[in-house]
Amino acid sequence: MFRPIFWIAQKELRQLFRDRALLRVVLVVPMIQLFVFGYAANTDLKNVRVSVLDEDRSEGSRRLVDAYYASDVFVPGPAAGAPRDLDRFLLEGKTDAALWIPRGFSEDLARGDPASVAVTVDGVNGNVAGRVMGYATAIVRQESLARLEKVALAHPGLAARTHRVDADSRFYYNPELRSRHYMVPGIVVLIITIVSAMLTGIAVVREREIGTLEQLMVSPLTSGQIIAGKTIPIVVLAFLELAFATTVAVLWFRLPFEGSVLLLAGCAMAYLLVTLGVGLLVSTVSATQQQAMFTLWFFLVFGILMSGFFYPIENMAREVQWLTYLNPFRYMMSMVRGIFLQGATLPDVASDLVPLAAIGVVTFTGAVLRFQKRFT
Repeated sequence: MFRPIFWIAQKELRQLFRDRALLRVVLVVPMIQLFVFGYAANTDLKNVRVSVLDEDRSEGSRRLVDAYYASDVFVPGPAAGAPRDLDRFLLEGKTDAALWIPRGFSEDLARGDPASVAVTVDGVNGNVAGRVMGYATAIVRQESLARLEKVALAHPGLAARTHRVDADSRFYYNPELRSRHYMVPGIVVLIITIVSAMLTGIAVVREREIGTLEQLMVSPLTSGQIIAGKTIPIVVLAFLELAFATTVAVLWFRLPFEGSVLLLAGCAMAYLLVTLGVGLLVSTVSATQQQAMFTLWFFLVFGILMSGFFYPIENMAREVQWLTYLNPFRYMMSMVRGIFLQGATLPDVASDLVPLAAIGVVTFTGAVLRFQKRFT
């Protein structure tokens, strides 16, 4: 029973290594994707241009401006000589944020009175603008509190009129808030998805195009043996890609890996049931390899966009959030990120693993039945 599967699997590997173009897609392209996406898919705020109009021209205002430029987020933008210059710089796209410090800023702080500054941000990209505003106002608040502490020390009588609330803030799992720690595990999922789904979709169609599929179907081999012989090599390649991507993520991108390798492999196996099933289904309805690739890519785009890879699922419309429960990408993204960053255990990922395994069993079973009906 297993001997024919071994020979079919061996044939598949030989065909793969003889096809240099496909071999480059399988081995080289994922490496390029990992390194390019690992650096390109970065949502950290850096080099945000901020233009300053300092009408107070005091020690306190200079300290506030220096605090902006001392951070790794903001860089100097065009200098403004009047309020209209700030509006013009934002309108013309010459700056990303504007800081206006009015006259009397330091005097208000010295008296213990409320002091205000104007912060304006280019809101074309709403997501980025909100984060820039958060950073900008946090710097203002921090410098104002530091100034009030000095004033209170110099004038103890003001301390009674100064009310403060201090927050002790900590970030778990990603203390430095590096977006790469969030994005790279998602890229790992993306790589094994593309490799497993597309290779499965192409494998059967390629047999039909070269005329060898009919020979396999009239042979003593069963449909199950043919499917196993074609999918097992792809499973092996997918795990090799997973091992490579995980190694690069840990050693090159310095991602923490807090969880279990065996748990990651088990989750990947449940996920491969889905990708192999989808690829097999597409192969039964496609006439050419190009048609199979376009069909797969059509579904992959929607799956990736609705997985939480780029945008939090909580930010999506409620109707779309319900649809994401049918998306296997969602569950795999959550599990891989949890295993990498949080050290998630089996009970922690069970809420994602169970529905993913159910989707995988249904998808792969449907693909096998469709294959048998199509070619028997």
